[in-house]
Amino acid sequence: MDMSQYRDLFVAETMERLKEMADLAVTLEEEPDNRESVDNLFRMAHSIKGMGASMGYADIAELAHALEDLMHMVRDGAFRFSPLTSDLLLEGTDLLTAMVRDVETGGPGSRDITEIKEKLALFVQAPSGAPSGEKVESEEPAVSRDHVVMEAPPPAPGGDSPRTVRVRTGVLENLINVTGELVTNKNSIENIARELDAPLLDSAVADLSRLLRVLHDEVMKVRLMPFGAIADRYPRVVRDLAKASGKEVALRMTGRELEMDRGILEGLADPILHILRNAVDHGLEFPEERQAAGKPRQGEITIQVSRDRNHALIEISDDGRGMDPARLVASAISKGLLEKEDTRRMTRRQALEIICAPGFSTAGRVSDVSGRGVGMDVVKTSLQSLGGKLTIDSEPGKGSRFLLSLPLSIAIIPVLLVVCSSLTVAFPVTKVIRTIDIRRADIITRNRKKLFRLGEEEVLLASLHRILGLHLTPMRSSGIPAVVVERRGRKTGLVVDRFVGRQDVFVKPAGRPLNKMEGIYGCAILGDGQVVFILDPEKLF
Repeated sequence: MDMSQYRDLFVAETMERLKEMADLAVTLEEEPDNRESVDNLFRMAHSIKGMGASMGYADIAELAHALEDLMHMVRDGAFRFSPLTSDLLLEGTDLLTAMVRDVETGGPGSRDITEIKEKLALFVQAPSGAPSGEKVESEEPAVSRDHVVMEAPPPAPGGDSPRTVRVRTGVLENLINVTGELVTNKNSIENIARELDAPLLDSAVADLSRLLRVLHDEVMKVRLMPFGAIADRYPRVVRDLAKASGKEVALRMTGRELEMDRGILEGLADPILHILRNAVDHGLEFPEERQAAGKPRQGEITIQVSRDRNHALIEISDDGRGMDPARLVASAISKGLLEKEDTRRMTRRQALEIICAPGFSTAGRVSDVSGRGVGMDVVKTSLQSLGGKLTIDSEPGKGSRFLLSLPLSIAIIPVLLVVCSSLTVAFPVTKVIRTIDIRRADIITRNRKKLFRLGEEEVLLASLHRILGLHLTPMRSSGIPAVVVERRGRKTGLVVDRFVGRQDVFVKPAGRPLNKMEGIYGCAILGDGQVVFILDPEKLF
């Protein structure tokens, strides 16, 4: 029987189980007597063995069988799960992952498994006293029922059991695109309805808008993935980093089930990984340092994921040495990244965000509290490209907290439309702090810069006309309309001609050569057919 038609499904099923195995192996280090986790590990190894054998991948089946033997002995009480058991399991799953990746690219899925098999055989023999080469066979049948699932799972009696299907990502992207085009057409019909003043047409457009909102919500759900889809590897990463650096670290996670847009999750994976790496390398102290400071020897990193209306909040905190804002400021001044006069009105939050300045601390640790700067500018830039925001808080001796705020979806977003000279442009609503009409009397000039007061804060005033290279338009009213945005942790008011209003738009990537221009987030088509640029305030300057 030709099994090649099942290859893609085999790869997907096996990779899921291997990720779960690695996650469980790390979890069992802290909970070695968790019987349920031990049983799950045994069953997953057994399933991979059966699927590998059914597909004809002998080396995958053989290595999975060896891991199954290991977990069989743990399950039967021959020895207790230990960090060494975890090391062997993780080494085995890493090799299996590489073999399955080989299958994915059309290879035979064959590697040299002699060394890992010998390690497993010696380890199983030592605690159990079993003769060399003896295999402990499972009481379950050799052919895994997971292979049946690969072909087609029969419906549950009554039909109430939830069913899932695998869909190519290209199909999902097309579905999103069509929905976006429908939103654009709906905006066009609304414009026509306003001009015709036809009550029946207005009613039909209202019904269309309601149905499109439902369709949009359902389509967005298809793109949603749980945060756990990218978080499964973090316990393993933290474990390996802690082991390599000689530190004791525990990672706690809550909210793994929160669902977010797949595109956002993919863009988040590396920034979070970098924050975790910095937390282990620079944020947490060595066990002896922690003990001397009256802390537990084991440091703790926490990831909390929650939802606030249309935003996902990801908080990454540690109980390490923290950061001192005064030292960060002094370090930035000494490196020439800041002028002393620029720091006089700097808030504590702005001082902490110095670590995100390009070039800060690129040579390594600047001091015992400022080593986090390496690459944090990339983290902040990545978040901004996703329409997100990074907030940093820290207290010396008590630890640091990084709060990532992101939209749940990036395909169809609300924007603020403004007119600037002959051009209509848009700002993502998530990037706008507020809109304001500034009285001319409230504008002050200092060091050849225009400023205005917003509450207790002095805010820089800039002309969007000048930034975009457009002709200035004479102001006809007493108030000056401005969009207040955030740039490098500080508020800036962008002067425009007038506000058009808020609208939901389908974001399209800018094509060449516009995609090379700084400050353009994307493009959108309005209901009247007008193409508008969606601007990224952070990159406009």
